[in-house]
Amino acid sequence: MFVLRCTQKLLVRLKQAGDLPASESTTRLGDWYGNILRIGRRQHLLFISERSRLPVVLPITESKRLGTVLPDAVCERLAIVGIAAADIADERMRMSELAFGRTRNRSLLGTLNDFAFMAQSGDARRTEPESPEELMRFLSQTPILPLDGASPIELTRATFGRQSVP
Repeated sequence: MFVLRCTQKLLVRLKQAGDLPASESTTRLGDWYGNILRIGRRQHLLFISERSRLPVVLPITESKRLGTVLPDAVCERLAIVGIAAADIADERMRMSELAFGRTRNRSLLGTLNDFAFMAQSGDARRTEPESPEELMRFLSQTPILPLDGASPIELTRATFGRQSVP
């Protein structure tokens, strides 16, 4: 099971704003924090892992299918980062059940806000916003100052016991 801890704005959008039962994630990456991301006139969903701050960006149209779309997107990101297939399969199995919760970590909310600011600022010379894939690649390499300047890629590899670059 994994817990998706959403901002109030996202909980309302997902129609999950009522009483939310207390749940704990059983995944290596921990809970996932999410918010709505606006880039130009487009809206996306931005999620980050509690333990590694690994970002996942999805089109907002996928909000009704988060239980399957988010775990699949996480597994794709893990493969790109160089995590072993067996570890990815285990993480996917642990993400088979989704529970919603309210945010509870201000540092993670700060990272969500920082990532949103970087995504919205982007490259001023571009006429079109970056694709979600380009944005995830950029954010995955961003140093996280509260975590000693390590990038989400480095933190994810360490979480899965992999230190070397693939």
